[in-house]
Amino acid sequence: MEERRCRICQGSLSRYNSESVCASCARQVSTTPTVPTWLWDSLPLRRALAEAELGAALTIIRTAAGLSQLELATLLGWSQSAVARAESGQRDSLYDLRRLFEVVDALDMPREALMPLLLGATDEGQVGREEANEMSMNRRQFGGGLAGLAVAAGLSQAQVPTKVDSAHIRYFNAAVEKLYAKDQRVGGGALTRDGLRLYHRARKMLDEADYSETVGHQLMSAAGELAVCVGWLAYDASDQTLSRDLYFQARLLADQSGDHGLAIRAMEKMSLQSVKLSQKNGLRSSAREAVRLSRRAAELARHDPSPQLHSLLAAREAIAHAAAGDSQEFSVAITRAWREVDRGFTDGAPAWLRFVTSSEITVHEAMGRSYLGDHTSASQLYRSSLDATLGNRNYAHYRARLAAALAASGDVYGAVTEGMVVLPALDTGGITSPRTLAELRPVRQVAAQDPRGNEFCAYYDRIRSLTV
Repeated sequence: MEERRCRICQGSLSRYNSESVCASCARQVSTTPTVPTWLWDSLPLRRALAEAELGAALTIIRTAAGLSQLELATLLGWSQSAVARAESGQRDSLYDLRRLFEVVDALDMPREALMPLLLGATDEGQVGREEANEMSMNRRQFGGGLAGLAVAAGLSQAQVPTKVDSAHIRYFNAAVEKLYAKDQRVGGGALTRDGLRLYHRARKMLDEADYSETVGHQLMSAAGELAVCVGWLAYDASDQTLSRDLYFQARLLADQSGDHGLAIRAMEKMSLQSVKLSQKNGLRSSAREAVRLSRRAAELARHDPSPQLHSLLAAREAIAHAAAGDSQEFSVAITRAWREVDRGFTDGAPAWLRFVTSSEITVHEAMGRSYLGDHTSASQLYRSSLDATLGNRNYAHYRARLAAALAASGDVYGAVTEGMVVLPALDTGGITSPRTLAELRPVRQVAAQDPRGNEFCAYYDRIRSLTV
């Protein structure tokens, strides 16, 4: 019997492994950090394309997406045997450009990702320069250009299948999981464009493709989940208009599909955004809207057993009350949030809830104290929130909030010191979160009045110039 080998590394495959890729390569592909997306610019894929190993490239794509050969076949409208032949490298499959572009279009793969195939080289140095240029371009778009991405990115040209199957739903759900996970590492600024492409594709499927009634409801929910996720990414990218629009679309999809869970997630995010707008515009009406949204979400979630969900909703309500200037209701709501923490959080929470830890509730309490004018207590709470293990973006964001609270309490030196910890993460540390940079604006204001703040001001201004 001929020995089976991994399509990526050519190592021997175990007889117990029914796939065409070894476990080691599967892990590498699924966790490779990439720009602009988690897959299309990964080194394994570039190498496979540069060496014209199109079967290996297809295997990498399928493995990274978490699809079986049958599921990929469903996405492409092929038979499972056709996928197997393509992965084995048969020349009558992907080496026909028409078949190759069927794959590219069905998976919404950027055409520029095929450059290594045309050049015959990965050109890793050039890729690095292109990544840096793209990050710079993305930063310049954060000042409000994201709302026009549907036109700028050519999203209207996205290809959709004739018939939608459950495999497409699993594909979108997996994409949401990956977006949330990567958001914790790098922030929404680097991900909004790619998330918007996925959402636009899901909506186009909903409008143009054929599907059963059951799949149609699942597709509405999947599109709504993408809308909430991408709305959050846009929120972190400081595009509040796009964010709000996506949250509203998610609520409409929740109503149409009867998905209460989706409605809860959309209103929870809208409540947080309303609090932010109340602070930005000085409108108590926005804070009151946030209270109503969080309470309605809690009402829909009353039968949900998750302590994390109830703790988050109570914490959202708490900061809404604080933004409205109601210290008594703030205390009631934040106490309720801490009671849910005491019930014990589980490890099996869905991706969108995994950021909810005791540190997150501490940060909400700190936000409320700050909105109520107790900046000293807020500083202490923010500092204590940093003791836990956090994602890179949240760690930087909480530290930026700490710096702002110190500035508000009159501790200029402490504010500048903390701010100087955050700026490198936003400059060269791989975090693209304009929302986090905006938290440092009060530090910039007080630093300008103190000679010790000159270095911070220059550093802050240089980074900010890339975002406008």
